Amino acid sequence: MDLSDDDIKTVTATLTAAADRPLVNAFVQLLYDSGADDTQPEGKKHARTIVEKTKPVSNGAARTVSYLVRRRPQRIEDMLEVRVAVVGNVDAGKSTMLGVLTQGALDDGRGLARLALFKHKHEVDTGRTSSVGMEILGFNKVDGAAVRHTDIHRKVGWDAVCQRSSKIVTFLDLAGHEKYLKTTVYGMAGSAPDYVMLMVAANAGVVGMAKEHLGLALALGIPVFVVVTKIDMCPPHVLDATLKQLSRILRSSGCRKLPVAVSDRKSVVMAASRFVGQRVCPVFQVSNVTGEGVGLLQTFLNILPLASCSAASLMPKSPTPASPIASEDEAPLRYDINEIFAVP
Repeated sequence: MDLSDDDIKTVTATLTAAADRPLVNAFVQLLYDSGADDTQPEGKKHARTIVEKTKPVSNGAARTVSYLVRRRPQRIEDMLEVRVAVVGNVDAGKSTMLGVLTQGALDDGRGLARLALFKHKHEVDTGRTSSVGMEILGFNKVDGAAVRHTDIHRKVGWDAVCQRSSKIVTFLDLAGHEKYLKTTVYGMAGSAPDYVMLMVAANAGVVGMAKEHLGLALALGIPVFVVVTKIDMCPPHVLDATLKQLSRILRSSGCRKLPVAVSDRKSVVMAASRFVGQRVCPVFQVSNVTGEGVGLLQTFLNILPLASCSAASLMPKSPTPASPIASEDEAPLRYDINEIFAVP
């Protein structure tokens, strides 16, 4: 039986009313509606695929609607946090991608979005990250909209972002140059990321340190999803060659992953729901200049579940005299010092 628009409104109202109850204290967000026209990629049509497209759903097919129901955290301990390590070869657009996501403004094609992420003068001069950077992106408690700590009008502290958010995505901006490999290894192994976002430039392919970073993520057992950048400046035949090379590497015996092209909201929901296992590898195509694919990536980060086998969950807990294995509240606090500065 197909659902009408009135049925969808009734279901949404019922879910919202149930979620607003004091004992539940949650909100409902509509993620996907098969009755809406959402089959084309957003922005200009630069994205391409090497995966066979499915046929359009006939008029007699059942209507599918996906919702996100998330509880509003009452304490800071109840907040959802997902840690994502951003890796890839040099000049793949890692810092620029994070700048677009966390600041909400597109890049000018010359690295304007990444300037706020750099911590050292030589990083600004060269445009290359040499340290372990950290940025956050929140999603609010009302409708799951993005909450950023900076925009074109004013800056907001990270504490304010956390107070307004029901979920926080912490990005670890790692170096892509070969001479900073030790720093990247330290960031991936020491920061306990839940996921790895592998950045691949569409005009360069999987080259250089991208293969090393992918191998490191596989060795650590961290789920990986791929973001192909610079699709606006890449010729179609070069983009096709990059996607074929990426698919070949992911399907190889060393990776054993199934690449899934994400091109609309339906594929975003499907990829996020199946991404808990390490077999599936979602592949996004984005442009930081035109904004194509950025909204899909942001939606994916919003509904991305907590990793069941993250590096943080594999770390042993400190024992206490009362019990052989301590709980999270009883375990001693560990604070990592990333950098030390000598002030004259």
